[in-house]
Amino acid sequence: MQPLNGIRVLDLSRVLAGPYCTMVLGDLGADVIKVESPEGDETRAWGPPFAEGESAYYLCVNRNKRSIVVDFKTAEGRDILHGLIRQCDVLVENFRPGALARFSLDFETASALNPTLIYCSITGFGQSGPLRDAPGYDFIIQAMGGLMSVTGEPQGEPMKVGVAVADLFAGQNAVIAILAALQARTHTGRGQHLDISLFDSQVGMLANVASNFLILGNLPKRYGNAHANIVPYQSFQTSDGWLVVAVGNDRQFAKLCEVIGQGQLATDGRFATNSARVMHREKLISILKPIFAAKTVNEWLSLIGAAFPCGPIHNLEQVFSMPQVEAREMLVHLSHPTIKDLPLVGSPLKFSETPVEYKLPPPRLGEHTEEVLKELMN
Repeated sequence: MQPLNGIRVLDLSRVLAGPYCTMVLGDLGADVIKVESPEGDETRAWGPPFAEGESAYYLCVNRNKRSIVVDFKTAEGRDILHGLIRQCDVLVENFRPGALARFSLDFETASALNPTLIYCSITGFGQSGPLRDAPGYDFIIQAMGGLMSVTGEPQGEPMKVGVAVADLFAGQNAVIAILAALQARTHTGRGQHLDISLFDSQVGMLANVASNFLILGNLPKRYGNAHANIVPYQSFQTSDGWLVVAVGNDRQFAKLCEVIGQGQLATDGRFATNSARVMHREKLISILKPIFAAKTVNEWLSLIGAAFPCGPIHNLEQVFSMPQVEAREMLVHLSHPTIKDLPLVGSPLKFSETPVEYKLPPPRLGEHTEEVLKELMN
């Protein structure tokens, strides 16, 4: 038993936000039918790296799906999709607003075919507003949605995050909205149109940074790896690498001062409270930097690791070598027809009674077309 057993999803999305959403639904037990054009999802060609002809990018968000090839520019293709719409609970698409109306695959048409259908549209800027028709790539959204303005070194260039987080925010929000709409359907008996945008998702994730601005009206600065509201809460260079120190309250700061042999800092009026430390950030950090530089990362972890939150900055080889990753099953291996042993990042969702299952590897283009069409005929 899985949470979404019996739920069928028609996936008309491609690239990242939509496929991430539908992969999560598939992990939770939904039967996800990935509809691809004869050319396939663009990310199939986004490499190197490739594994036996499959791009690593495509592989990362397409497990637990079945792939069918349908050319919905043809009448036959549209008829096939209309038949599937009648049988599905959820449809996910990430075409620009209005694009699918030309092929009779828009919400109004789909809803007439299946009034209980949850129809989720994922776009750059949403179905309304002056930017509804603008292209919405993750990089553009990180820029226009404010994230880049607060990311990077104080005097440096505004920077994007190293992962396409606006896409992933939107994909997660789509999952949340779909699950909520399925629950609402149990009461109303009706489906609905979900309008999820990368831009809204990015703005929504500004959280405390947005609140700081909205309350005071002051534009936030870039702090690099430091924190706008908490000090010390940043990375420090040691003699052999980098250490992240996260002092969340005055008690932890006093403990830090004790273990680094600087107890007097905890009673210094400039540093005794977090508010004071924020005001005197530069002075305190100038004191701490040479102290942390005098020992190795492991020496500091041994000395202060049990006193308050801290940790090394890992590269991905170190991440996937961690016993914690193994214990939490965050690295999984799937049997693939051509790759054989396919390593993938595991699901972060853990259930005591209805666990995530990895039933299908990312499908080859059109691998399940015949299988799905036979089901449609029955």
